[in-house]
Amino acid sequence: MPIPRRIATTCLLTCVACGADDGTPQDGTTSGADTDVVDTSGTSPATTTTPSTTTADTDVDATRPNWEEDIAPLVTASCVSCHVAGGVAPFGLDTYEEAKLWASAAAIQVQERLMPPWHAVETDECEPPLPFKNDARLHDEDIAMFVEWAVAGAPQGDPALAAPLPEPLDLDLADPSATVALGGAVDVAGTSLDAYHCLSFDPGNTSSVYVDALQVLPGNRELVHHVLMFVDTEAESADWPGGVSENCGGGSGASGALLVGGWVPGSLPIYTPDNVGILLPAGARIIFNMHYHNATGATQTDEGTGVALRWSTTPPQYVGSFQLIGAPGAGDILESPFMIPAEATGHVERVRFTVPDLGVPEIRVFSMTNHMHKVGVDMKATLIRNGEETCMLQTPRWDFGWQRQYLYDAEVDALPEVFPGDVLEVRCTYDNVLTNPGVAEMLAEVGLEDPLDVGLGEGTLDEMCLAGVGVAVRPF
Repeated sequence: MPIPRRIATTCLLTCVACGADDGTPQDGTTSGADTDVVDTSGTSPATTTTPSTTTADTDVDATRPNWEEDIAPLVTASCVSCHVAGGVAPFGLDTYEEAKLWASAAAIQVQERLMPPWHAVETDECEPPLPFKNDARLHDEDIAMFVEWAVAGAPQGDPALAAPLPEPLDLDLADPSATVALGGAVDVAGTSLDAYHCLSFDPGNTSSVYVDALQVLPGNRELVHHVLMFVDTEAESADWPGGVSENCGGGSGASGALLVGGWVPGSLPIYTPDNVGILLPAGARIIFNMHYHNATGATQTDEGTGVALRWSTTPPQYVGSFQLIGAPGAGDILESPFMIPAEATGHVERVRFTVPDLGVPEIRVFSMTNHMHKVGVDMKATLIRNGEETCMLQTPRWDFGWQRQYLYDAEVDALPEVFPGDVLEVRCTYDNVLTNPGVAEMLAEVGLEDPLDVGLGEGTLDEMCLAGVGVAVRPF
């Protein structure tokens, strides 16, 4: 599946559990006891909570569930990767004191399945062919336990009885072979709601290597909307002044560059499956297409953005890459022009891409990513072969703030295989009304009150319908 020369913007990854940027719970409630938790279990938590008892010699409340024995292990496993001092979330949950402060608000988010964020869910029309790695969803019994704990007043329990804590998911790339930062800085004007600048990095490899893990390291997270990462095989970008090509559009700024990954706020590192590597030739450069979004009204600076790479010199069995299928990307819009009328609800756009014959013996799909902007409400990617449909990914509760790469949990030879003539259909549903929070936010940023007709494009007031597909190709 060849990559279009002008690659459209997309968002390829996000994290497991974070809150609103300003420190306010995402549902708009305040922290602490003023927030009510709704019991939807059919059984009042007060009737299922172990009665509060106090040991005679310690004055410790032995109510179950409690933080030390029940909640701390759950929070550590599912929340602390982001909710920790210095993390990407606006507040920590790694200590009892902090967790108690946010218990009621967090319980609402957990009960509504908004936290931990995970949008690849099974529906009546979608059962993905494989489970996904790092599935952040909580089990029903864990949700019930967390809500029960919050309703009971978030008891601590006895620290002497504390359960062992699991290792939280690491958001940093382990054992990188190279970490490179841009030597200079990029200034973005306060009027630049959507600015696209390309940055070039020299990874320093003197021989061809195969990358099996990579991570974008943004210098100013508040300024960066998303990043696309390319391999500049011919090192065309080596001559850019200061390593920067300003106003480079939505692509790489260099001919023949290959898309290999991306970043959105809270992203996990990208890991390819075992026996899959991305070719990085000797002397090649890494290019970031930086989509900066500055709505502050004042010039902001991105300084120190970099990349971490892990590689091997041993050629893998499969060569990895990423393909963008949809609009704008590879494929045909079924009903042109792409246009979402103002006040439309349930508006659907479809794009279909037919897999060409690449002359290789085997192509596998190891990951899927859905991408729309703020008018979107639902997205589904389907593989069609001889009239038979396989849903690869659906995100029916679309949230622009939570996008991620979903990796299938299987060995490479068990991953979904695609053949010449197969069709990938990308279907996107939009609500272009003020009751869609994304539309209201989008209009507020540009000082508008009423919805506008929305067309295809890369800007804040545009839309996309784009699937990012992680592909592993066995070349011989």
